[in-house]
Formats: sequence, C-alpha cells, structure tokens
Amino acid sequence: MRLKKIGCLALSILCALSLGACSSAGDPFNEEGLKKYAEGAYAEAVAIFDKAIAADNQEEEFLVNKGMAYLELEDYVSAHKAFEGALKLEGDCQAAYRGNGIAYMEEGDYESAMKAFELALSCKSGKVSETEYDILLYRGETQTRMGDYTGAVETYSVLLDTQGKKPMTYYLRGIAKVKGGEFEEGMEDMNTAISLDKNNYDMYLNCYYCLADMGQEDLGIKYLQDALIIDEKANASHKSRGAVNFLLGDYTAALTQFEYAGETDDVETLIYIGLCHQSLGDTTKSYEAFSKALANGGENAEVYYQMGMCMFSTGDYDKALSHLQNGLALGGGQHKQEMMYTLGLCHERQLDYKAALKAFEDYVALYGSNEELDKEIAFLRTR
Repeated sequence: MRLKKIGCLALSILCALSLGACSSAGDPFNEEGLKKYAEGAYAEAVAIFDKAIAADNQEEEFLVNKGMAYLELEDYVSAHKAFEGALKLEGDCQAAYRGNGIAYMEEGDYESAMKAFELALSCKSGKVSETEYDILLYRGETQTRMGDYTGAVETYSVLLDTQGKKPMTYYLRGIAKVKGGEFEEGMEDMNTAISLDKNNYDMYLNCYYCLADMGQEDLGIKYLQDALIIDEKANASHKSRGAVNFLLGDYTAALTQFEYAGETDDVETLIYIGLCHQSLGDTTKSYEAFSKALANGGENAEVYYQMGMCMFSTGDYDKALSHLQNGLALGGGQHKQEMMYTLGLCHERQLDYKAALKAFEDYVALYGSNEELDKEIAFLRTR
C-alpha cells in the first residue's frame, strides 16, 4: 500500500489566490472555507464555499477555492465544474486554468493539462510572480509524468536560472533526469536539494519515493535513515519521523512518534496510524483510525480505500464493498485500479457472480487483462 506522498507539489497556494479586491457578501463564508481548507477538512470547506457562491455568484475566487478543495478530495469531475464555472465569469483566469491543469494532470490527461498550464501562463503579463513559478513546476511534473523528460529538465532548468536555487526544483529536476536515464546526474540534483534543505523531512521522503519507484529502494532507504538523524522536537517533526519509521517497517516506533505529536485530527497522520495497527495485526484499532480520518476530513477516496481494504482483510465483504464503492464514486484517486479489482473479488466472495463479472469486465475495459484474470472471467461466465 502507498500513501499519498508527503511533500509532493502542494495545492496550498490557495489562500494566495484570493482575488477579493472588492468587498463581497460571500467574503465571510470564503474566509471560513479557507480556514477549513487549511485544517484539512476539505468536504466542509466545499460546503462553506457553496455558501459563499450562493451569497455572490459573480466572484470567481469562490469557485476556484471550491475547485481546489475538490482537488484535495480527489474529486476531479467536480473540480473541473468549479473551475469551468470560474472561467465563465471572465475575471482573473489564471487560478482557474491552473486548477484545471492540476485536475487533468492527476487524471492522466497530460495533453489537456499542458494546454491548461500554458493558458494559465498566458493570463498574466509583466513581472513573473510566484504563481507563474508554481505553474511552471506543475508543467514540469506533467512533462515528467508523460515521459517528456528532456522537456521537464528544460522547464526546471529555466526555473533554477530565473527563480534561484530552490531545493524542490533541484529535486524535481533530479527525478526527471533519473527517469530519463541520467541516473548519476539526477542523484546529484537530489543530493543538492538535500544539502540546501537538510532539516526538511519531506525532501528525504521524496527522494526515497522516487528511488523506490525506480526499483532502487535500497538507495532510497539510505535517505530515510539519514532523515532520522535530524534533531527536531516540534510536533510536525514527529509526524514526519513517524512516516519515516513506517516506511522502514518499524511500526511500533512509528506509533510512538505519532503519540508524541499528541491528539491529532490530521487525516494523513490518522491513515498512517491505521496502517501501522493493521501491519501489527490489530484491524480493530486500524479501522478506528481510518474512521476517525473520515470523520475529520470528510469524504475522501484515500480514506475509503484504506477502510475498504481493512474490511476486506477481515472478510467483512459487505463493509468493504460499501467503502470501495464510496471511494470509486469520488473518482478513486491513486488507488482506483486496486479498488476496482478488489470490488470484483468482494462480489465473487459473496457468491454474487453476475456483479463480480461486471466488475472485472469494467476493470479490463480500463486497465487491460492478463492470463489469470482471463481465466477468472471465463469461470464467472459459466456460473
């Protein structure tokens, strides 16, 4: 199982996107929504942004902020609707195009993402701002995801030349180089990123994830071990140290770090806690942590996935189905493929062969088949 990467390109410039030059009847709701967004309560934020929109449906900022909250919920269809609504108002278009680009990127529609980011960049003229730099970072990530490693390296190199030596930019250029076959040069960039930000746990975690994805987990573990040398006492560091221990397989130490952080409503931390308990064989505590994450963060595909897989492991296929279906209704996020496959397994183990066949056929239509799945489908067609 993989969690969403800590420290990947963030959506957190939302507050900086506030356009609000003129007073609006929706401003109080918008401010309340921004607070909920900052707390990670994205479903609540959506509901409050809706109140802002109801109070003033001519403020594109409210629609953009709603779209950004949907991005965090991994509900990309709803995010697009919000951003398109903002674009129809013909105001400051950059934030809406940026948001649309991020949604397309996460959906894997890289061509549309590139177009959206180019449109976002074309909305502004004159002095380049931090927002334009941010859009270029997303453009670079899109190029990396679509396999245009040369283009990504060029994008990040431009950023390093114009914005200065930013650790994250070195890290991202390092990824593009490594994936493009320039392994040594990419490692050099990642090490430069670490040297510029030695106390940033996220950087060590990101380097681990990159190398693990490349089949070089042994090299990545070295970064995790180095991260534990950081001497940090703040609560935020306990969360990161817990994540590092989790990835190193020391689940008891991870739970201890999360306990040091104190009572938490942070969704990502609660998912880690749930996974630690699950790995230690305590599915009851695991499910409790996932349930708390759902209660605190609202509907979230990641949390539904974890709850579904937890119940699947206990043989409670009714609950597993319910959670997986809820997650897929939100788009499925990064776990969509596994959720769709497990959905078929749940139906089959409930002896609902018709539903299982439909689920596996839907899976094949999106992700293709293999010998084992072909045999499974052939079997189900005889039932």
